[in-house]
Amino acid sequence: MLYLQQSLAIAKATVVESIQQPIAFLILASGVLSTLLVPLFQFHRFSEDGRLARDSGFSTMMVFGLALAVTTAGRAVAVEIRRGTAAAIIGKPVARSLFVVSKWLGVCGVLFLFWLGVTAATLLAERGSSHFILNEVCTHTQHGADDLCEPSGYIMDTLTLGLGIGGVLVALIYAALQQFIKRRRFGVHAFVGITVSQGIIVGLCGLYDRTGHLLFLIKGSPVFVSDLDWRILPVGTLVLLALLIFAALATALATRLQTGATFALCVLVLLLGLTGDLLAVQTSLLSVQGWLAGLLPDIQHFWLCDALAQGGSLSWGYVAEAGLYALSCCILFLTGGCLSFANRDLG
Repeated sequence: MLYLQQSLAIAKATVVESIQQPIAFLILASGVLSTLLVPLFQFHRFSEDGRLARDSGFSTMMVFGLALAVTTAGRAVAVEIRRGTAAAIIGKPVARSLFVVSKWLGVCGVLFLFWLGVTAATLLAERGSSHFILNEVCTHTQHGADDLCEPSGYIMDTLTLGLGIGGVLVALIYAALQQFIKRRRFGVHAFVGITVSQGIIVGLCGLYDRTGHLLFLIKGSPVFVSDLDWRILPVGTLVLLALLIFAALATALATRLQTGATFALCVLVLLLGLTGDLLAVQTSLLSVQGWLAGLLPDIQHFWLCDALAQGGSLSWGYVAEAGLYALSCCILFLTGGCLSFANRDLG
């Protein structure tokens, strides 16, 4: 119980201290806004409605999430070692291996909040992008108003996109008021507020159709219809698993390296991981290429955006198997990080 309490305390402190940093807020806000703005600049459908917005959301998760993982791990480990905070924590006493694992759990908490916000924005962007709507009949309102006859064609759900962007602005205003009136941390409320706002709008968009008409005013229509592409969730979960692996790698590297070098090595592992299948083809286990193929995480297992093309889907069973693989990668990197930190001079 003592180890558990120490771990939770360190992880919670890491989350709070990380999300209040301006870089964390900027990464989340940039990721959410860039995802929501993609449908406004969509000039090609790529043979499928909403595909560009969906794939752009996954790319934003990976790229911005990697940057967030490295910067958070660098500040949580490398900066605290340089400032002497880590030495003070170890002197509590706290086991060095517990310190490394707890810091990784804190980074995972920050990444999970980031993932929730960008995933919700991806759902909104996919719905808001241009879709071909075929209206065969007119609908009638309950109050005897004019018939709602929309022509068939491509329709962009601008209301959903506007609510998504407006949610970010409302979260910033709320955080600013909290800081001005109650002297609370702006970064914490802004980071959490953006994530919560996108989640609320995901729920609200089920109250109206793509044309902006409220469903409870349309006769014969259900009150709530969630017209969202929920196939995004399993593929997005795979991206989250990949980010947790990079969080473990960045935490391990941060025990010896500064943030810049850690970021460069993580990008290198990402590029090599995307070619993992090529490294493993026709190679010997005892060769350098074989060792790289075995030790480096195969990111191709977690990057399956094409699985949703042309109405495809991804099973949660595959996500569970990929989760076990991600867990083994995290254990491998954290073990290396604990061994590296065990002999680190904190003086």
